[in-house]
Amino acid sequence: MGLPFVLSVSLLMFLLGQTVQALSITFLISVLSRQLRARGRSPKDITVFGRFLILATTLFFLLGNCILQISLWAIAFMQLGQFVDYQEAFYHSAVNFTTLGYGDIVMEHPWRILGAMEAISGILMLGLSTATLSNIFGRLLRLRRQPEGLL
Repeated sequence: MGLPFVLSVSLLMFLLGQTVQALSITFLISVLSRQLRARGRSPKDITVFGRFLILATTLFFLLGNCILQISLWAIAFMQLGQFVDYQEAFYHSAVNFTTLGYGDIVMEHPWRILGAMEAISGILMLGLSTATLSNIFGRLLRLRRQPEGLL
């Protein structure tokens, strides 16, 4: 396997992760907006507990999204013959995705470049998750002044 093939695999995995990220954030925004409309209340009437639930739901979705992406990379690592144990593949993937980079497990040449490529994907996806959470948090803070809606 040459570098072009390995980079192609990493690009495919990045596109898969990007799709998961975009779909989950779109779904999250749809659910939150639908819930607000279904209750027939003005967003500025959301209680403190309601705001907590919105933030907790957002965090839960974003965490689930990260776990799903880490899992997909781990499955790819196993399919490429780099791991036989899913738990070890998942651990390696989580270390890469979060850019923690312990280096205690290294894949074989030429597949080890996938670790760096997953780190690039992870930092971008975690950045987008942070932006999503910040946006929702900021909108919750402005609710008293913006009666037109949360999202």
